[in-house]
Amino acid sequence: MVFAGGAAEKGALVKVCWRIRAAGAAVLAILVLLAAAGGKAAAEPLAAEAFPVPVLLKPNVEFWTAVFTRYSTRDFVVHDRSDLRRVYQVLHLPGSGTPSRDEAARVSDYLKDKYRHLFLGMAAGGLAPDYEQRRVAALFGGGSPVTYLLAADNLRVQQGLREPFKRSLLLGRYYRPAMERILRANGLPPQLTALVAVESGFIANARSKAGAVGLWQFTAGTGRQYLRISRYFDERLDPLRSTEAAAELLRENYELFHSWPLAITAYNYGSNGTARAARACNNDFERMLMVYDGRSFGFAVKNYYAEFLAALTVQRDAEKFFPGVSREAAPPPPPVTVALHPRPRLSYAAYRTGARPMAGQVRRRAGSAKRRQRGRTPHRLIDRRHHGHRGRHRRA
Repeated sequence: MVFAGGAAEKGALVKVCWRIRAAGAAVLAILVLLAAAGGKAAAEPLAAEAFPVPVLLKPNVEFWTAVFTRYSTRDFVVHDRSDLRRVYQVLHLPGSGTPSRDEAARVSDYLKDKYRHLFLGMAAGGLAPDYEQRRVAALFGGGSPVTYLLAADNLRVQQGLREPFKRSLLLGRYYRPAMERILRANGLPPQLTALVAVESGFIANARSKAGAVGLWQFTAGTGRQYLRISRYFDERLDPLRSTEAAAELLRENYELFHSWPLAITAYNYGSNGTARAARACNNDFERMLMVYDGRSFGFAVKNYYAEFLAALTVQRDAEKFFPGVSREAAPPPPPVTVALHPRPRLSYAAYRTGARPMAGQVRRRAGSAKRRQRGRTPHRLIDRRHHGHRGRHRRA
């Protein structure tokens, strides 16, 4: 384009063009900021909804939050196992320190017997003019005799976990940063580290009665799908390798269910069992908790996601629940070794000749610890590999 005007007109036009260009840049910058703000606003609800809190589970989450933060290990809460809003009594055991298993069992039996007799009496004779019976009856809104009979069979006692959970917050400092990096690298929310607080309390060498081991509490059957586990080596005790395995399992669960409530429940109950329960309830998580009555689908499974949400709540705002915890020194983590026993060695003759031992030349075992202490070396051994099978992950 050729401009035919004078110098003054040409200069004025140049100024106008620069103003238009500057205004366009400003508009573009505003649009970019708005787009970024819109993107952030769109991302925040997704992050908030990643772990939804179903209305049905809100009382359960509040209950477990209290168990983790309010009640000590010397507090015993007797409650209805189906409706955690019905807390009948919190008994504090006098003394100090964590009660022994025998002490905890005696307190639990006492509370169950006390309220079983109370409910049976209320069912048989109606409401007597007694303060405790009136207080308990108010929790049911003046229930019928059948209601009290059902309540007598639905009693449960939960020991407080304030001290162990606080310890898990402190121990988590050693592991959570690396765990969160591994989870992010696998495209998973880093908040899933709250599962470790529920599973093992961040005790790296934790072992359950069911045989689950490590921070993520893998059983041998499930662990062998992702980790090396043998008589001599157990990667479940490796914090990094077990986290990588847990990330793989959790990712598989989420890809199967497309729902974190179901995926996290499957971590406890197993993917096959959770899939059956979800199909029976049209993938409705709340309905599944209310009506499904499958094998081993009991209190622990129904409350597993609620426990995770409670642990996540405390983990996000630890200072609120444990004032001063951020300034406390973390206790040293327990020593952990992945190599459980030294591998057996071949005989001296096999070592010299380099011969590979044949099956018929192999001893049955490496020998007991006593034989090794006496200096007896097994003649020939073979490294027997354990072949895993696909099994469901179960928590103690």
